[in-house]
Amino acid sequence: MTTFSSNKVRIAVIGDSNTEADSPKFAAGQIGSNSWVRTTVKNGVLFVGGWAKGGSTSVEQAQNYAGVNDAGVLVIMTGTNDLSRQLPFRHTESSIVKMVDATLGAKVVLLAIPPRNSATSPTVEEFNSSLSALASEHGWTFSDQLQFARSPGGRYVDGLTSDGTHLTPDAEKQLGENVAKMLQSMSTTP
Repeated sequence: MTTFSSNKVRIAVIGDSNTEADSPKFAAGQIGSNSWVRTTVKNGVLFVGGWAKGGSTSVEQAQNYAGVNDAGVLVIMTGTNDLSRQLPFRHTESSIVKMVDATLGAKVVLLAIPPRNSATSPTVEEFNSSLSALASEHGWTFSDQLQFARSPGGRYVDGLTSDGTHLTPDAEKQLGENVAKMLQSMSTTP
């Protein structure tokens, strides 16, 4: 059952640098102004915990995430560093399952990972397809809230990344607004 407080969706969030951004202590709720989570929270969502660190893989995230008992929704955006370190998707899959198991009773949203301007194998598109299939298999939600940042060639739209991997602060803000709208929509859906 999803828990809501004062009409606010209660979320736990797990991710890497594109989630942590400039957060001093993400897990403690000290969310930086450049994190998409800060924008999401400003739009009627309550952050109740999570874990995010730049450079972390899904394996490291699963090892460090202690779980949150009172989250209505667990939002996970992971895989960018799995791709860059060429981790097989089975490691990502088992790590995500471990994260979900640590967050009892929450709805689960897997967010698509951002585009990359450098080539990877698998591609970002293939990786996101695997995330979508994983979500479908488990009855979770897969959502690409970064379509605005994707060019037809799979790279970033000009001006939305400074280094080909990370979102700009404006792109983080747009992602946060998109996620907030999606979560509010989920809270009104039976």
